[in-house]
Amino acid sequence: MNSTTTSPLNDPDKLLAEMAQLRNTVAEKENLLTQKEDLLTQKEQRIEQLLDCILLMRKRQFGRSSEQTNKNQFNLFDEAELESLLEEREPQEEPEQKTTTVPPSDIPKKTQPVRRPLPKHLNRIEKIIDLSDEEKAAMGDDWVLMGYDTSEQLAVIPRQHYVIAIKRAKYVPKHENVPGAKQGVVIAPRAAQIIPKSIAHHSVIADVVVQKFVDGLPFYRQEKIRTREGIDPSRQTMSGWVIQLNEKLSPLLMLIKQQLYQGMLHIDETRLQVLNEPGKENTQLSYIWVYVGGPPDKPVVWYQYADSRKGQVPIDFLYPSTPSARHPEVGESLTIMTDGYTGYNALSNMPGITKHAACWAHARRKFVEAAAGRKHSAAAHQMVGMIGKLYQVERQIKDKTAAERSAIRQAKSQPILDKIKAWLDSKVGKVLPKSLLGKAVHYTLALWPQLLIYVHEGHCPIDNNRAENAIRPFVIGRKAWLFSGSPRGADASATLYTLIETAKANGLEPWAYLNYLFEKLPTAKSEKALLALIPQNLTMDDLNR
Repeated sequence: MNSTTTSPLNDPDKLLAEMAQLRNTVAEKENLLTQKEDLLTQKEQRIEQLLDCILLMRKRQFGRSSEQTNKNQFNLFDEAELESLLEEREPQEEPEQKTTTVPPSDIPKKTQPVRRPLPKHLNRIEKIIDLSDEEKAAMGDDWVLMGYDTSEQLAVIPRQHYVIAIKRAKYVPKHENVPGAKQGVVIAPRAAQIIPKSIAHHSVIADVVVQKFVDGLPFYRQEKIRTREGIDPSRQTMSGWVIQLNEKLSPLLMLIKQQLYQGMLHIDETRLQVLNEPGKENTQLSYIWVYVGGPPDKPVVWYQYADSRKGQVPIDFLYPSTPSARHPEVGESLTIMTDGYTGYNALSNMPGITKHAACWAHARRKFVEAAAGRKHSAAAHQMVGMIGKLYQVERQIKDKTAAERSAIRQAKSQPILDKIKAWLDSKVGKVLPKSLLGKAVHYTLALWPQLLIYVHEGHCPIDNNRAENAIRPFVIGRKAWLFSGSPRGADASATLYTLIETAKANGLEPWAYLNYLFEKLPTAKSEKALLALIPQNLTMDDLNR
């Protein structure tokens, strides 16, 4: 019996089924290929991001700290010209930079070093150098002295500690019938001291504080220096002085804080490692918050230690739970300026905070970092150039009144800002969100309403550099002493940084101010006497009397 097999060509249903199966297989293969291509694209993007991060970290570690960009690369010659140049360059790989020969006439000549005269206020000691007696005898009477050729050298006498022997007069009655004889010996009272019964004079305490918080010398280094000089106050003793000062200075600090709420309030924060904090490991970070405010001619720089970076920290500082500790001006009208940290958003919603301005320096920094990246550097340079035009306007109006600044900004800065906004809108959909340029674009757009506030507020600066500059001395000091040994020590450090940096901001030399303050403060018992000791009410002439 012959069996017959049916060919698919003769069976339409079977042929259709096999074609459908083949289409499904092809679709699955295409879907798998698409997934692999997407995964490959994501990995390539991730590799680019990591390479950018490596490049940025190397620049931060080994490059110069200045945010100045290369002037020879896209210095925003003309916006239309640069835009067309960018369109040509962006789709292509960055070509290797070629070295060009600069004509000798275009090379700037180095200025010859000039020896500056030594300061006139230094004492002069004359040292006369004459010819030997034999040489003068050989010249005979035919030569006469006409004067001296004078030059100066800077010399130093190693600092010298000295001891003040305090003798308190003692009186005894001549006989037992003298009125008051029963009380025995009468001794002259002790002079008031910033730290009672301390072995250290107020000048030494001021010297210890300045060396730690101005010069960045930790106590263990100061201990070694003084040991070489034959003096042995230990680091524990010096640390104890600082902690005792914190309590003594509290009334004065409250009067300084009252000045803080006048004008703009700049806020910033930086990390701090504090040992022996309750409920925290020693490796966990705490923070120092910086508030810069006060009238332009009487600034205040305030440091606050806090165990976290939560947005509640500045709220508790400006709005303390105790009504008597709250300053009345906080509830009226206050403009704050910060960077883009979202922790400040809660503070901006508090009553009395009328405006929350953002910082153009932080926005510019993002584009400077993107300009140093591997891709889109030309576009980033263009934005850096446009932001630079905003700063050109600011340099022209720095000596104007607030009303004049506002009018000039609206006339000159607003058109530049309109171009910046159009540029950002055109780039936001073209760059990867996680690339350096993408992060810069999204950061700026997210803060755009806050970045515009300064245009209409003449008293508001373009950036938060007042807080940035105020926090720098602390950061530099932290590199030397690394951490605070306890929360009490961190709080005392914040107090002394507040005094020192506020004194510097008001034109006072730190040691001269602290020496004067530590001498006068023990006898200042009234608010009027305390007000006379805050840095805003003193000059260097007052300290030198």
